[in-house]
Amino acid sequence: MNIIAFEKKDKLRTRYRYAVYVRKLVREGDIPYSRSFIVIKNQYGVIVHFTCFHKYVVTYSDSVYRPIASDIREKLLYVCEMLNHILVGNYENTGAAHVFKINKKMLAEFFQHYALEKLPNESYRSRQSIEKCVTSVTMFFRKLCRKYGEYISLSVDELYNEKSVINIRGKGRKKLIPNFQVRGIPEHKRIFGDIPTKVFAILLNQAFKHTPEIAFAICAQAFAGLRPGEVMNLRQEKSPLGQGLCITIMGEQTKSIELDLTREYALRSDGVICGRIKKERRQKIYPVFLPAFVAAYERHKKHLMSKNFEAEYCPMFVNNQGKAMTYEHYKWLFKQLVEQHLRPMLLNHDDAECRLYGQLLYENSLGLHSLRHWFSVTLVLMGEDIAQLQYWRGDTNPESALSYLQNKGELMRELSAANESFAELLVKGVYYRGCPYCAGKRAIPGETDLLTLAPHIAKKWDYEKNTVNITEVTLKSNKKVWWICEYGHKWKAKVYKRAIGRGCPICAGKVIYSSKNVKV
Repeated sequence: MNIIAFEKKDKLRTRYRYAVYVRKLVREGDIPYSRSFIVIKNQYGVIVHFTCFHKYVVTYSDSVYRPIASDIREKLLYVCEMLNHILVGNYENTGAAHVFKINKKMLAEFFQHYALEKLPNESYRSRQSIEKCVTSVTMFFRKLCRKYGEYISLSVDELYNEKSVINIRGKGRKKLIPNFQVRGIPEHKRIFGDIPTKVFAILLNQAFKHTPEIAFAICAQAFAGLRPGEVMNLRQEKSPLGQGLCITIMGEQTKSIELDLTREYALRSDGVICGRIKKERRQKIYPVFLPAFVAAYERHKKHLMSKNFEAEYCPMFVNNQGKAMTYEHYKWLFKQLVEQHLRPMLLNHDDAECRLYGQLLYENSLGLHSLRHWFSVTLVLMGEDIAQLQYWRGDTNPESALSYLQNKGELMRELSAANESFAELLVKGVYYRGCPYCAGKRAIPGETDLLTLAPHIAKKWDYEKNTVNITEVTLKSNKKVWWICEYGHKWKAKVYKRAIGRGCPICAGKVIYSSKNVKV
């Protein structure tokens, strides 16, 4: 193995650390990719040696095909953590001077240390992080065992237990399970807490006023559920690399908008990566947010007209040098927006809740992922199920969507009042100016009326008491009309409130039924 032998350099051991070196490259066609290696650095951060450990950390091990953009950086970081803990930092206890001398007891001790180590933010590593670490490290040693066999202190039998499983096609197969039990500290994370909806409305207005270069990026996260890195991969409609945004218009009405996230491109001539796409896809804007998104996009296009940018890429977001904005720059601008504009405005706000949130911003950092969180919570409150939530969020698995739905009751109690205020703004289309039919203020019978777009809501329309025709009402209507539930309870409520999920107040236990009509 081409690593530094430490036996005769014990006093110098702590001056060296294993680290991951990432080489970023761009293939012809502006397709970025990277390759990662484990290196040894001295106390000055200078690379003194390249190891061959990357050969024993692989992805797509069961396939002959591997995407060019796939990288093993994350797995190498886990291996580096293990090497530094056993061979360097804990050498006096382990006595292991070479990776071949690492045994199962040392690995078990490292995994337990990794799980119980307190992080700088006073939290502990998640179950997912611990499982990834154990899987990556055991796979690393499995590859070493295959190559060097008897020279290694570990064996495959020590690393894994064999378990029989049945796949989705009903066929049985053997699965290797890491033979380690690690005790971790359960996470006590709450989904709610990032950003109240009324604060988001203020944030958006401040963004358009003070940081117009990222205002539309905020909308893309909040109205389409994009991750921050994915937003920085967006391109303009006229981009030579392909249309980055596709708008479908029927008549004068916007029916749908798709954002192209099917491939990562190098959007800068200097080869700097702007952001990463976690799941390649074509992401649609959630229908309720279409008017607000269209209005924001029109403002952003006017902003781009005053900017110089690299025409061979046509990125959606541009910095002051005319190059595509990076995730790091976006994150910095968002932080400046919060600290210099949002927080002072909240502290001087007439609303007591806004003032309290402004105080909390002194103690807590509001991050970009709060926007995607707000999007997810809004979808839950609008009644989306786990499959739809996973689809709109662009998740590769249903776990995150499930966690939101499992907390739906808590979200409804804590967020419904705050979300309702902004949901009303969105449903009413306050960010949209222009044609009343396009804005959804007036109905087109058979196309945009309540009966056509929301038959499940129209079922509770009280045809006896209402004088207005149901085909003349839109989902965004501010009119108060009569409704009747399946149990015969009658109440009066605004149409848009029904559209955002408000139901019968008597069935919900909010009012006591006294055989009289109810107005809400």
